[in-house]
Amino acid sequence: MKQTHYLTTTVQPGSRLDIALDDLTVGQTVEVIVIIQKPDQPPKANIDRRAFMKLPMAERRQLLATQAEAMREHYEQDLDWQDWVNLDIGVTDDEP
Repeated sequence: MKQTHYLTTTVQPGSRLDIALDDLTVGQTVEVIVIIQKPDQPPKANIDRRAFMKLPMAERRQLLATQAEAMREHYEQDLDWQDWVNLDIGVTDDEP
């Protein structure tokens, strides 16, 4: 199973992104998806899990709905992900 981390970072000089996670090893291959904020949108506040869980349920639902809508729009515009979803590598779950 893949491990997923949601991070927010700032673009560094030279258009570089720095990502640091304790469970990464040198030379390890990772997948990275970059979602670029539109200039006319205000930056989203980064909130940790504990702070999120302390929010009232209605506010949590609103935040999640906003994120879900942003991702829906992203995946409707960028259809490259469908190539991966429909990828046939010749292996099925039925094989031992």
